[in-house]
Amino acid sequence: MSFGAIPKDTRNVVLGAGPLSIGLGFYQVAVAVFLPLEGISVTNLGILLTTIGLTTVVFSIPFAILSDRYGRKEIMLAGSILSAIVIMIPGLSSNFPILETSAVVGGAGQAMYIGTWNAYLADTTTHEVRPETFSLSFMTFTITGGIGAYLPAFFPLFRTDLLTAHRITFIALGLVSSLTAFTVHRWAIKARPVSSRKGILPRKSLGIIIKFSAANLLIGLGAGLIIPLIPTWFFLRFGLTDVFSGPLIASSNIIMGLTAVAAPRVARRVGLVNGIVITQAASTVFLLAIPFCSTGILAGIFYVIRAVLMNMASPLSDTFLMSMIAADERATASSFNAVLWTLPNAGSTAVGGSLLNNGELSLPFYLCGTLYITSIMLFYSIFRKSARPSPGNQPVT
Repeated sequence: MSFGAIPKDTRNVVLGAGPLSIGLGFYQVAVAVFLPLEGISVTNLGILLTTIGLTTVVFSIPFAILSDRYGRKEIMLAGSILSAIVIMIPGLSSNFPILETSAVVGGAGQAMYIGTWNAYLADTTTHEVRPETFSLSFMTFTITGGIGAYLPAFFPLFRTDLLTAHRITFIALGLVSSLTAFTVHRWAIKARPVSSRKGILPRKSLGIIIKFSAANLLIGLGAGLIIPLIPTWFFLRFGLTDVFSGPLIASSNIIMGLTAVAAPRVARRVGLVNGIVITQAASTVFLLAIPFCSTGILAGIFYVIRAVLMNMASPLSDTFLMSMIAADERATASSFNAVLWTLPNAGSTAVGGSLLNNGELSLPFYLCGTLYITSIMLFYSIFRKSARPSPGNQPVT
């Protein structure tokens, strides 16, 4: 696969997301350790993380509607700037009200930047190069996010204490993340659909969004039962701490990014719909095999294979959805889909935690696998004949 067919400016914007992704990857891992060491209670840490997630969900749809109406560049630019600033905050202050305020700002920033992202990529590419574009995007975010997650492993090499090492890195990565705003300003075009809808709901594409999101909702519901709790499961099942599971998850992210290069090839060979179904189905097989593993190493290998296969479907799904949606409804469609994945995913994590707490170490995998299979069957039954994209597959300006 060659990324040379991707428009140069779009390719630069995608690669330019790397600095911000490194910062966010570090932030998501480091705050869970750094803030308690700074004296923030675990309860307040949970509130902080929940605030970021909920704020992102709440703001994603309003900003997506504005993006569909008025264009992508300015919203992406503002979101990247806010996100970079928020990454620095833990390095500057341990005051909880300040951190909580930054969580609200950070959630809004992510909603503005990431919520507009898929629509921008679809707007600036043709249907023929979208698989390559979304694969490059997926690779950029997963690999650089994994790099950010790995950074705490180097802190013992710092000639300073752990807290100071965290503070310095938060501030440094916040500054580095601002490079992403520069790339948006420099290379992002003012992509805007030729026609802009007036209402709030994406009426032209509502049927497709509902059908696609129904299948995706089941994936989110199933994943929430065990995937966020994998480190906990490794501890309960094998007595392995995050010294094992942390590098495992970071490694899986990097491997996922590297193997995403195969996604466009899969799409060209078997089609988008079949490619999504095949990779998700194969992933489910390895998911269901994990509870039968007798060692942590074997379970870790199966987990990585599962993650690679499931997430290979991600750029294919993004390509499929964005190609089926009317140009002036893409950002809203992407946000609706994200919300309908995130909410059940967050809710089912509590259920999965309760099951693990009660000693049910295999049941979350079986329930997750059942929901995955149901989603795959539903998606295939609805979209198996969707061989061609709907109108609006040309780049807009």
